[in-house]
This record gives sequence, C-alpha cells and structure tokens, in this order.
Amino acid sequence: MILGIDAGGTNYDGVALQEGEGVVVTAKKPSDEDGAFDALLEELLESVEEVDRVVVSTTRVLNAAVQDTLPDCTNVVVPGVGLSPELAYAGEQNLVAEGCVDHRGRVTEPLDTDGLEPSHDTVAVTAKFSTRNPELEAEAADALDAPVVALGHESGGGLGFPARAETTVANAKSKPVFGGFESSLHDALTQGGTEAPVYYLKGDAAMLSREAAKATPAHTLGSGPASSSLGLVALSGVDNAVCVDVGGTTTDVTVVEDGFPALTDGVGAGCLSTFYDGVVSVDASVGGDTRVDDDGLTGERDGPPAAFGGPSPTPTDALCVLGETRQGDEGAARDALAALGEPEDVASRVANGFSTAVAEAVDSLERRADTVVLGGALAGALADRIADRLGWAEEVVVPENAAVCGAVGCAVARVSVKTNVHVDTARGEMTVASAGPEKVEEVELGKVYDREEAKRLVEHETAEATRRAGGEASPEDVRTTSFRSFNVVENGRVAGQIIDAEAQAEPGGREV
Repeated sequence: MILGIDAGGTNYDGVALQEGEGVVVTAKKPSDEDGAFDALLEELLESVEEVDRVVVSTTRVLNAAVQDTLPDCTNVVVPGVGLSPELAYAGEQNLVAEGCVDHRGRVTEPLDTDGLEPSHDTVAVTAKFSTRNPELEAEAADALDAPVVALGHESGGGLGFPARAETTVANAKSKPVFGGFESSLHDALTQGGTEAPVYYLKGDAAMLSREAAKATPAHTLGSGPASSSLGLVALSGVDNAVCVDVGGTTTDVTVVEDGFPALTDGVGAGCLSTFYDGVVSVDASVGGDTRVDDDGLTGERDGPPAAFGGPSPTPTDALCVLGETRQGDEGAARDALAALGEPEDVASRVANGFSTAVAEAVDSLERRADTVVLGGALAGALADRIADRLGWAEEVVVPENAAVCGAVGCAVARVSVKTNVHVDTARGEMTVASAGPEKVEEVELGKVYDREEAKRLVEHETAEATRRAGGEASPEDVRTTSFRSFNVVENGRVAGQIIDAEAQAEPGGREV
C-alpha cells in the first residue's frame, strides 16, 4: 500500500493506493488547522493495514521563496584556475577559497580557508570539478563549521560550476524550511505507527528518497504542479492533454505529452534559482478560496470560504449559492455574498469571473491539446463553464478522485535522478554523482572499454544510483542522455580512458 500526501498551502490531501486495485481511501484536511497531518494520517490509516511507501509533495519551500522568508546565504566557491569566481557568485555574501581540483579530479592545490568569515549561518560550498572529487568541499565544510551547509557535489552531477553554485545556494537556503516540515511529518508518521520509507516529489514529477531530499530540498520547487499533472494523467489515462488543478489559493496549469508532463529546465521561484528540471506550468493566483470584493477577484486568500467558516466571500461561496457545488454551508455563503449585493447576482458575476480567469491561465500556457483534464475540489462545478470558454478544447474531463489528484500523483510517482558517471582508468577511479553524496570507486587501472561495454557500465551505475535514491531500476530502464569517451595518452602511449556520461532512469507514473 502506498500513501500519497499533497501538502499544499490550503489543504493537505491524502490517498492510500493499492497497486492493481487503485485508490482505496482519500482524505482532505485544511492545512492551517492544528494537527492537520495527524488527522490526515489517522483517517488514511484507519483503512490501511500495512504501508509500503509514503510519497509527499510540498509547497513549503516554494511559498517561503515567493514570500522572501528564506535565510540569507554565504556562498563559498573554490574556483581553482582558469575561471573567474564572479561567475559563481550567487549568495548574499560570496567568499573565495584557495585550492584546486583539476578536470580529472586530482587535487592540484590544497584548500586554504584562512581569513574566510561567513556572515550567515547558512552556507553553500561549491568547488570546480567537485563532482569528480568532493574532497575540497568536505574540507571546507568542516573548516567553516556552519549550522546549515549545502555542498555542490550533492546538488547535481551534470551541472557546470556556475550553475552548480547557484543551485547549491538554493539548496542551502531551502534546508531550514524543508527540514522543519520534514521533521514534523516524520514525527507524525512515527506517532501513527508508520515506519515505511518516505519519499518526496521533485519538480520534474519524479521522486527522491528522504535522505536525498534533505540534501537537495530545492528539488521540491514545482512539486505542486508536478504532482497534480502526474495524478490527472494516472486518473484519466490521457496521453496528450492540458491539466488544470484548481486549488484553494492558486490554479496550476500543465501540459502532458506522450503520457508524461512536459519538462523545462531551470526551475525557480521568488529568491531561488536552480538548474533543475521541472514541469512546464503556469501558476495563476486564483483559487476557490480567493477573496472577492466589489471589484471582483483580489488574488489574495484570507482563509477558507465563508461556507466553511471563513471571513470573506470567495468563488467557492459563489458556486455554493448557485447550487453548482454542495460543499459547505449555503446560508453562510449567501450571507457573505449579500455584503456585495443581491447574492444570486453577485454569485453569477463571481463564478463567471473565476471561470474566465482559469480559462485565461490555460490559454496563457500556449500549449494546446484536444483534451483538458480538470482537478481540484471544484473541478466538477467548473467543467461546463471552462468548456464554454475554451472553444478549442474538444473534451473537458473530470476523472474520479480529481479532488485529490496531487496526492494520487505522489502515490504513482517513480524515482528518477540525473546521474553523471565519470570514469578515468588512467587514474583507476570512477565517480558517480547523482542526488546526495557521490560514489567514488576504484576501477581497473589502464583499462580501455569498447563503446558498448562503456554504455553498459553507465547504465549499471545509473541504475544503482537510482536504487540508492530509493528507487527501483534495472539497467534496461536507463536512458543515456549524453556520452563521450577518449583515450588518455601519456609519454606516447595509451595510459587509460576517460568516459563522461549523463543518464537517468526513465521517469513515469504507475497505473491507478
């Protein structure tokens, strides 16, 4: 049994999914209520005997980035020779340490951090070529002894030095917020008697183990639209569609191509910038809980809808008064809208404005498909209105369990991490950089692989890296995205071979 939990800014959604049987139970709790996690887990676990895996998406890092509440970061770079350190300046404070690792992973100049004084408790350390030898980064982390440290070699094996430094700063700044969330969730699971492994969804709709996510929490940027699109694909069975998840605070619009969310590189938000992949998405600041005033939708959320005890009228209240949703207290919704005029007239105006705003968000994506799949608690109430406003859509689908599509997306996700394999047989060493600490291993000194043998090695190491990140993968599941090899000639003879490759286990979702 798999538990999927979508920890959004408005609600915590949960599902228990049994492979081969589908969704067994669903639950939804307001995220601003005390003990929301505990209540959600209690409801899910009432119908579950044994949990094999827990997969979570969270907007905590995203929200903190957008609200600019993340900590300032001291960025320590070890550029070595041949590159201006300013290219890797990405922190509020930037310091340069002496030392050098060359392109083959050899330490050619020892680390020197004397005189470096970080101004912040959050520190990122990135050395050039650290994905081929992380020794200097580890030494710098020990020497600086900061409360929160992120290391460049853990941030991504395929990233160049400046991109890796920028992404490492994002991971460092994300760690305190993600760590608090992760710790609370772990405590709630433990108190609920669940000892199953925990995974977190990345912005590219694949998942990471708990330990890998703690090392690279900026991966969770974009996990909200990733989970909802993956869930809507699983629930509807579509291969090509636009997916729309109408939440309480925002509406996420994504596009699915060949059965998987379309991806883009360079996910960022607010004060954070990364070079991680994420789903192609539009995030519109309208949702079912958006406050309504005399001028219409404000783009702000004061709390839950008036129909659920909130302080202000919202689109949910409008749809409730119109009888298009049975959620909440219609009397309370009517009273809230009456402050703006005759309730039915206000409700009609608000519902139309809300549907138009959602349709405009869909159109702004500029990626079309014949089918639109709607998710969220209001999906059923909005389907006809959205269809009327999207003249190009041949079909608007609301699948079963659309209200918890993000949690379903978590439950069906797979582990997939980009893995960089660097082999230098002239040195007799191989490094495998993926999510989290590198693997460094000896290989046969002087060996020269033929192309097929080298590719099999890359596929094997990538599959192993996927398993270390908590996944299930065999070499047959691995897709090699870049590969190059050349011989090393020393003193007029072939002394070995260098292989550089990037590969990834195929991402995807399980069937519901």
